[in-house]
Amino acid sequence: MTEIRESGAERGLDDVSKDGSGSIGGGIRTLERALAILELLGSADSGRTLSAVAEGIDLPLSTTRRMLKALMAHGYVEQDLRTRWYELGVKVLELRGSAVTHLMQMAADVRPHLRTLSIRSGLLAHLGIYRGGKVIYLDKVDSRSEGDAYVPLGKHAPAYSTGLGKVLLAFAPEHEVEIVLASDSRQQLTPNTIIDAGGLRQELQLIRRRGYAIDYGESNEFRSCLGAPIFDYRRDAIAAVSVAGSLEEVIRRESELSTIVVDAAKLMSAQFGHRLTDPEAAFG
Repeated sequence: MTEIRESGAERGLDDVSKDGSGSIGGGIRTLERALAILELLGSADSGRTLSAVAEGIDLPLSTTRRMLKALMAHGYVEQDLRTRWYELGVKVLELRGSAVTHLMQMAADVRPHLRTLSIRSGLLAHLGIYRGGKVIYLDKVDSRSEGDAYVPLGKHAPAYSTGLGKVLLAFAPEHEVEIVLASDSRQQLTPNTIIDAGGLRQELQLIRRRGYAIDYGESNEFRSCLGAPIFDYRRDAIAAVSVAGSLEEVIRRESELSTIVVDAAKLMSAQFGHRLTDPEAAFG
């Protein structure tokens, strides 16, 4: 019979989980730390150094190094041999599998509309989806620059603090909205951030009535974005599109920009089978 031996790297996560007593609590803490590392790397535009990862999850360098080594052994993290920076590994994409493919296809399908939106508005255009209280950015186009590079898949922000996120939250299933409203984790990112549950509920009701959302410097005190929902054939809001610029410009052009963004969102919705029979029910 062939004897199967685990290498030290393969035992890495188990070894790190031991807190002296080998307790279950130590394993849970290790799982939480590993997930924190993956979330941190997933939110970065590029890789991160060892010290940046350690600082981001508030752990000693030695512990962070062992965690990263174990995650690398299982394929969840990779290290650039030239820069020595750490980034998400192929295994993460394999776990996402068809979901990532679907989202990338969605971004590719609406990119011509996103480019037109950026040209018409003269501003940065974003495409995003809603997941667990956050807006996750899928793509951006800036007609003012020479490149139209995709934003890193998975970059995210609190949904309650941006126009793109608020419109996604407004048209999310009711139980999702109630979870966000019941949470006490909302942070005052700027003096304008709406963190009161009652105030946020009223804001979401207003967004549903007018069909678009705008943030008044709620994520960045000097920036603003205006977003509208993208619906599919089931009338579900599967994504949203927005334009972003300086707070002064977006507020000054709110009437004009809301028309441009809502029109773009309707064109994208039609691409996913959304059909309107009643103009007054555009956002129902």
